[in-house]
Amino acid sequence: MDPLKLALATAGAGGAGLGAYGMYSYGAFSGSKAENVGTRLVDEKFELLTNSHTEHWKTSSDKYNSKKASRTEDIDETKLKTLCRDLLSKDKTSDSDYKKAKLYCVVPRNVQQRLLDIGIHALKTDGQDEAGDKSKWEELATSYVTHGKGEDQIESLTLTTPDSSSNNWSSLREKCKIVLEKDHWDDSFDSYLKKAKKWCTEESLISLPK
Repeated sequence: MDPLKLALATAGAGGAGLGAYGMYSYGAFSGSKAENVGTRLVDEKFELLTNSHTEHWKTSSDKYNSKKASRTEDIDETKLKTLCRDLLSKDKTSDSDYKKAKLYCVVPRNVQQRLLDIGIHALKTDGQDEAGDKSKWEELATSYVTHGKGEDQIESLTLTTPDSSSNNWSSLREKCKIVLEKDHWDDSFDSYLKKAKKWCTEESLISLPK
């Protein structure tokens, strides 16, 4: 079964989840695939929350409530499931609904986990010499000296011109380790993900600015 249909059917067990969305909006009866926020997220390798994700629903509802201006309209997990069902059924081009669903209606992943989900592999952030990918970090650090500026700068990391005793590679690796551990709920998650793609992965070496 398609992963989106399976996720939503599972979430609908007991009538409190996303089952109605899974059957109708996804097209279980017509055999067609409706293009909406839910399918967009699955296509982008996100895992939709189901009823089996008890702790994630609790965390998501807590995070949702903490971000509201007023605590008079707090929601519980059941209400959040209803909200997610509505969000996931919205047109896939609705960026506001997409962003909200991406935050509250998927299994949370940190930056390194999210990169792996989309087929991107973080460099090693521990270990000595080549056991810690030293030569790869050195190559990235050399490029970072020139190109790690403006929108391409990792938060608070400035590298000077390298010399024979430079530890630029180690500084970059240490900063990348911090970035890779940033969690799903960080307000700057998307920015960290972008910087990690550019400076902290095996794939970074392929598209390295010269």
